[in-house]
Amino acid sequence: MVLAHPFETGRQRMDGNAKRTWVVRESEGDPVRYSTAAFTLFASVVLSVDPAEPPRTLLEWVRDTRAARLKGDHRAWLEAGLHALALAPDHPDLLISVARARAALGQAKESIALVRQAVDRGAGIDVARIPELQRLPPSPELEALIDDARRNLGSVPRAQIFALISDSAAPEGITYDPVSRRVFVGTIHGEILQVDERGQVSVFVPRDSGLLQVLGLKVDPDRKLLWAVNGIFPELLSSEAPKPEVGVGGIHAFRLADGKVAGKYWLDERPLLHGFNDLALARNGDVYVTDSAQAAVYRVHAGKLELFVRDEHLTFANGTVLAPDQKRLYVASVEGISLVDVPTRKVRRLAVPANASVHSIDGLAYHRGDLIGVQSSPYLGRVVRISLGIDGRSVRRVSTLSSRSPVEYNQTTAVVAGDQLYVVAGTPAVDTAGAPLAKEPKPQIVKIPLR
Repeated sequence: MVLAHPFETGRQRMDGNAKRTWVVRESEGDPVRYSTAAFTLFASVVLSVDPAEPPRTLLEWVRDTRAARLKGDHRAWLEAGLHALALAPDHPDLLISVARARAALGQAKESIALVRQAVDRGAGIDVARIPELQRLPPSPELEALIDDARRNLGSVPRAQIFALISDSAAPEGITYDPVSRRVFVGTIHGEILQVDERGQVSVFVPRDSGLLQVLGLKVDPDRKLLWAVNGIFPELLSSEAPKPEVGVGGIHAFRLADGKVAGKYWLDERPLLHGFNDLALARNGDVYVTDSAQAAVYRVHAGKLELFVRDEHLTFANGTVLAPDQKRLYVASVEGISLVDVPTRKVRRLAVPANASVHSIDGLAYHRGDLIGVQSSPYLGRVVRISLGIDGRSVRRVSTLSSRSPVEYNQTTAVVAGDQLYVVAGTPAVDTAGAPLAKEPKPQIVKIPLR
């Protein structure tokens, strides 16, 4: 499930070599790197926080940032954006958002520094088309930035169409059965589709089966089961009261042989809202599911659905994957990628080099010791290989497998199938100025070679 793009215009769910000074702060026992420039920019505005009140969450600051931007209140935009940036200081979308607010307030030097950080991490942006950034005075530094930002918008066209899906399907989750070699796709209309090796699409679980929105999917080939996240996902950026059916969720298991239900696990704690999203399977049969609404991970264990971990740094917990050692659960969130140590349930954010980003990830997969991430921000629009450190607790580098391919459509979730990556696509993408790149959706599955 893609988070509505909170920092800029449009709906959407970041390499470079610039030398940079870094400080290290210990968090959960793991070094997390923050740019000193971000701290300087953050300190340059007086931020009012009442110590008697509980600290606000990143999602709350993002919501305020978006609301202030839409109102055109540049000072409120900047203040809320700086609070959000303090909690996710390497996020290219946030860096650009705060840069826009600073440019609108005449703070050109600070604005350029923030955009430079985002671009060095891989963000592409058409600077000349962003109203606030148009106010920046000409300079050699700005011209170099414009060139680098435009270069990052170039495509790496390695994705090829594997299957076209009905225009009304609205696909979301995807998984692969290595035995039957079928790809399964869930839709927000409560159905599950199957796609054979030739790309022929048919219905596996029909819409009238009682499913709500089908999000994450995973195949357990040993037990011959297909696991599916089911529920009504809440609108996490809205301040309006949710509709009565929103915020319930669960997990269904279906028999691969005939699509019949083999098990159900359901959670309804309204008015507390849940937003179950993606799945990871353990070899012992345990099922891990991210809860975007609660910054949490739940687990099906010993026949029960239970809270596994909740952590403030798992904002909009999304794509997740379990490493082969069964001890490392990787979770993508607004903050980046976190590692949940399964035996201890401790959470730590992966340290990332200064010229890389692991933000804006929806789909997350594991391939030969690396992570594969689908970065659906319009500033990125790419699928990346995230090379991990030898212990799997840090990121060594991020390299692009495919980007802006197809350029007109957004990509969301992905699954590894041998030496191919299958990715759900088809929602019209927007460019970095918020303009749609396609008039109509074209639901599809694309494949990208992993060799």
